[in-house]
Amino acid sequence: MDALNTLALIDHLQERLRDQLAQLETLRTLPLTTLTRRPAPKRWSVLEVVEHMNLSSGVYHRRLDACYAQAQNGLRFAPTFTPGRWGQLATTAMQPGADGRIGWRMRTLFAFEPRTAHTQGLTAIDRCAEMLHGLHGLLERARTRGIEGERITSTLGPILRFKAGDAFRFPIAHQDRHFLQIRRTLEAVR
Repeated sequence: MDALNTLALIDHLQERLRDQLAQLETLRTLPLTTLTRRPAPKRWSVLEVVEHMNLSSGVYHRRLDACYAQAQNGLRFAPTFTPGRWGQLATTAMQPGADGRIGWRMRTLFAFEPRTAHTQGLTAIDRCAEMLHGLHGLLERARTRGIEGERITSTLGPILRFKAGDAFRFPIAHQDRHFLQIRRTLEAVR
């Protein structure tokens, strides 16, 4: 793996989060019927996609938040960040291609299936915005605390632990994938 400039990586991740927040805010302008309409019986509505992001990326947000809240932990700042092998593989697999293609499709784990009760009104959007702002704030703290040294348990459990930097990169790539899904869903339901 090639080393990445830590501050440039943080800048890039924060830029991705700002873009995701802007996309999320545009959803507020759409009718609720559009946001809750499924493009096909076994496909998710826009709000179900947002709730899925809350469930899956929320795990990383909570774990990173707990890590950065600790005064003493293994975090350290280094001018460069070298992604872990599994962190790089998982992030690359999640990130949509420049042409909008999804290279690696996977089934959603049951724990991350959106529940319809949580997609009523704009609650899912509110919670997602809060999470994205939270990740942005944690990246701001990472400018001095660093993204090296600490391991974050993945959503697959302790069998896969990411470096802190990869624990930011992976859910942000996953969110990019689902914002693409939201755009395609909106095209299908309009």
